[in-house]
Amino acid sequence: MGTAQGLASMRRAFAGHGTLVMHHSWLLSGDHAHAVAVRNATKDKLLQRGIAKLSVTPQTLIERGFLMEERDYLVAQRGISTVFIYVAPAGQDLYISRATTVLPAINNVRVIILGLLFLVMFFGFFSHPSPSDLLYGNTLGFLLASIFSILSVPILLFFIVLLIRSFIYWLREKDFWQYLRSNYLNVFNLDDLMLLEHATDDTVRDAVERVGLDATKIVPPALGYQPKQKIRAL
Repeated sequence: MGTAQGLASMRRAFAGHGTLVMHHSWLLSGDHAHAVAVRNATKDKLLQRGIAKLSVTPQTLIERGFLMEERDYLVAQRGISTVFIYVAPAGQDLYISRATTVLPAINNVRVIILGLLFLVMFFGFFSHPSPSDLLYGNTLGFLLASIFSILSVPILLFFIVLLIRSFIYWLREKDFWQYLRSNYLNVFNLDDLMLLEHATDDTVRDAVERVGLDATKIVPPALGYQPKQKIRAL
């Protein structure tokens, strides 16, 4: 199923490709000898589909842990969606899996909100409310300076925590900007995601049939193609 090595790794195998939203698999009894043929046929048939902006590349991925393990995948990527196809012998059987990830674009609203918070923090550190402002009738200026000054420290702590968490996420997931990305998928994203999953499953079934194996076992997920619109909490 994979090759273990005696080195530690902090990053998961799918790092840099976003959040895992679906993992579906099939097991073909007694067909372990056809792993390479099925993988090559899957790659060829995916490319033959001619899906716009689809790239299909074989990659050796490494999973984090005390022992690093290498496994060979076919990586099909289109837009924010990536499908990892794994074909390997499992004893006398043939194991095939399809894992789907999404990496949404950076959300402009989140960038604007963080920018506004930074401005509030910046002005708060240089704003010093003075009682003289009240004496001269500058009540609004006094209130704004007081609010900015009070909020500056909590916002600074918020940015420190955000930077630390982003750095940790970069170490583990290879994505420093995770918290600037949207946590929702829009309709276009869902269509692209389900298109790639449909095409992958159909291609795997065609590849298995082409090699001469029982393709009736390659069936869609029991719940169908229903990715969640919300992919993470924050």
